[in-house]
Amino acid sequence: MEKWPAILGSLSLCRSPCIRRNCRACQSGKQHLSYVLYGRIRERRVSIYIAEDMVPEVQRAMDNGRAIRGLLYEAGERYANALKRQRLAAEAG
Repeated sequence: MEKWPAILGSLSLCRSPCIRRNCRACQSGKQHLSYVLYGRIRERRVSIYIAEDMVPEVQRAMDNGRAIRGLLYEAGERYANALKRQRLAAEAG
């Protein structure tokens, strides 16, 4: 089961105005839909525009990231339990 590419973050569909002066969509209040990927780099929140055709690939990478994060939590529990068993065996001697 391939888990690459893998990323963490959240993908949101947002409405926002564009930079054109006389845009009908913006003037009507409808604005424009766009996808934004939010994440963190060294405690700083970052956001990046994601083109609509890239959304499925970004979503797959996010799914992979969540799966890997779950595996790391599981590995942590197994590792801690193995250390405890090793210590008990050494004490029993």
